[in-house]
Amino acid sequence: METGNKEKYTYEAVTEAILAIPKFTKEKHDFSVLREYLTALGNPEKGFRVIHVAGTNGKGSVCRMLSGILQQAGRRVGSFYSPHLIRMNERIRVNGTEIPDDALVEDYLMLEKARISGRLPQLTFFEVLFVIALLYFRQAGAEDIVLETGLGGRLDATTSIPADLYVITEIGMDHEEYLGDTIEKIAAEKAGILTGDSPVIYHTGNPGADRVIEEKAKEAGCRAVINCARSTVCNAELTPFGIDFSFQNDYDRYNHVRIPAEALYQAENAVTAVTAAGFLFPKLPKERLQEVIRTALADFSWEGRLEEVSPGLYVDGAHNPPAAHRLVESVKALSRSGQWKQRTLIFGASGDKDLLEVMEELLTFPWDSVCLTRYRGSRAASVERLMKILMDSMAGEGRDLPVLQTAETLEDALKMTKNPDGFTLVTGSLYLVGELKELMKERGSV
Repeated sequence: METGNKEKYTYEAVTEAILAIPKFTKEKHDFSVLREYLTALGNPEKGFRVIHVAGTNGKGSVCRMLSGILQQAGRRVGSFYSPHLIRMNERIRVNGTEIPDDALVEDYLMLEKARISGRLPQLTFFEVLFVIALLYFRQAGAEDIVLETGLGGRLDATTSIPADLYVITEIGMDHEEYLGDTIEKIAAEKAGILTGDSPVIYHTGNPGADRVIEEKAKEAGCRAVINCARSTVCNAELTPFGIDFSFQNDYDRYNHVRIPAEALYQAENAVTAVTAAGFLFPKLPKERLQEVIRTALADFSWEGRLEEVSPGLYVDGAHNPPAAHRLVESVKALSRSGQWKQRTLIFGASGDKDLLEVMEELLTFPWDSVCLTRYRGSRAASVERLMKILMDSMAGEGRDLPVLQTAETLEDALKMTKNPDGFTLVTGSLYLVGELKELMKERGSV
């Protein structure tokens, strides 16, 4: 994309150009090319305090919580997320506000100018967005930046710059074709973010993953290595106000912390974020830190995580077995009120996921009906394949089976299952969640 006349490059043209960039290179290059770009652009990665978050599940929520805590304490915070649901701008935010269209265009053209004038190799899709984020954070005067890894950690673009605090969330089986076929191998890739001696906070939910992280932290010389599993979440429950939970760690006790969310797994994410916050504000009095944390968590929201998008219609991006397990725990807690007359699951997923195990987890809840569909995109599993996997997962169950339906599009699935007195959950992929939100934006309702 030539960059001679800036006026002719609309937001639509630029985002289309970015989406056309390959997600991966045939042979993964190291960070040397990315660092050449950063040097050519005046090192936009410098001058920030950097918090780097990796993990299989929960990393986006923890990034959002940490960004909120930092902002509540008066810091100006840049946040880099992955993926987006509808618009690319969602990935890049300062104090919660998405990058404006014109800034995204300007920063992309700046990057392209560096590529062309320096005859540099093309970056990947994720690397391009990462560099745009750094340019915008510098322009917007961010003090802290919170970075969510895209895939893995060891070779992720976000690992190309040093961090002042590392955070690793739950680790489970996902992206095995890239990260390895055991928890330990995946944990080693996630722990690849540990490139310096900064403290690491982790809450993986797996002893094998914990051991790998501890070994990597020792090799990196991390100044502090804190396992959040030692913090006990007690009395985490759903209330009319959301989640109410209490816990204590080595430094403090938190009683009746509230999060306006209905996914119980957010309590564990909050423990991780709160523990990390103690390292971000070491000189802040405990009472003041608690006040900051409680206020920030009380204002927490994160799209696509057991989110009620219209009465009785919920979405969640769970796309791997651990996430599906946590999701069902929350759905069971929600259903205890007995208010739902009909409980419907709409499921669509990417074909490269462990679909059998995900479905087995989801079917531990007694759905009245299940509708299989697919999102728009080449990675989506076909409805026929999903039905075969579903039948395999239910073979020999010996229990009442749900009514089974199929729909070639999400829009059709929503029409087929519409029930004003029911509970409907759309899950299996963040792409599916994004498509539903796009439908709602276009039509105002579904």
